[in-house]
Amino acid sequence: MNRKIFLLTIVVATLFFSVSLFNHRVASLGWEADQEKIVFNVDSGQGVIEIADNLKRKGIINDKFVFLGQIALTNNIGNLQAGRYELDSEMSIERIVDLFSSGETIFETVTIIEGWTIVQIATHLENEGVVSREDFFEITGLPAPQAKLLGLSEKPAQEFDYPILQDLSKEISLEGYLFPDTYRIENDSPERLIEKMIANLENRLTEEMHAEIERRDKNVFEIINMASMIEREVPDYEDMEKVSDILWRRKEAGIPLQVDATVNYVTGRRGIDVTAEETKIQSPYNTYAVTGLPKGPISNPGMNAIEAAIYPTENNYWYYLSDPETGDTIFSRNHFEHVQAKNQYLR
Repeated sequence: MNRKIFLLTIVVATLFFSVSLFNHRVASLGWEADQEKIVFNVDSGQGVIEIADNLKRKGIINDKFVFLGQIALTNNIGNLQAGRYELDSEMSIERIVDLFSSGETIFETVTIIEGWTIVQIATHLENEGVVSREDFFEITGLPAPQAKLLGLSEKPAQEFDYPILQDLSKEISLEGYLFPDTYRIENDSPERLIEKMIANLENRLTEEMHAEIERRDKNVFEIINMASMIEREVPDYEDMEKVSDILWRRKEAGIPLQVDATVNYVTGRRGIDVTAEETKIQSPYNTYAVTGLPKGPISNPGMNAIEAAIYPTENNYWYYLSDPETGDTIFSRNHFEHVQAKNQYLR
């Protein structure tokens, strides 16, 4: 028998014997008695030897060669998957290898609320320990009004290759395109999490919706922009559809949209008591000061607002306001009725 083959046979046999002997023993005898579980990270690009060294260093396994032997015998070299794994003190090495090769990672979730701004999302993710606001803004960009409120500089978004972003100017951020939902965090990079949000939005827009957008001679950017205002203005879906029709008609007529939420986006205030002085603030996001849509979206809208922007309900109203006590939307057919409604509900 060839000497190299003989030595290899001896090594494999020894490993097999070692694995068989220790396979069903406790994987880590070095854990503290009250430490029943531990979270272990397998980072992307790590080799099996580095993983074995980390397991040994953390006291999870007693002998890294037994771990490596189990990997070799189960033909899992190159199959260990990156992620966060929860291990317990009763786990055998066989089970640990099986866990790493199957990718049964643990995960956390993070929920993005409909109507949150890019700053609110970044702040929430930072508070959850997912990513710092600064790193988040480096990827998503930061709109001028929000940047000014934070004492930072306006930033454009990094480029992402998604069809839904084709109408988005390279000069502005991803505000509006970070779809509100609950996302699994599985060792994701910040870029990957943001890609999940963009892809989620892209998947929500059906072929029928795209056809309707085209039929109305609009593009996705205009729809998201409109939806971002509707989301911040009106809570009820049926009212959203009516407000959508009002705002589209005002835009087509060249009448300023006069959306209070755009003023709040510039000032950072959240109340409905927008002052006359605030409406005069010169900003491409203030729809009292400019005609048409704001420079970019002012929030990240959910599907109700997006559908309302695509499928407005025709009506004969030109004005609306929110009752501060009930939250109901009060509609008016002309300016005279609107003034009466303001006198009744806002004073």
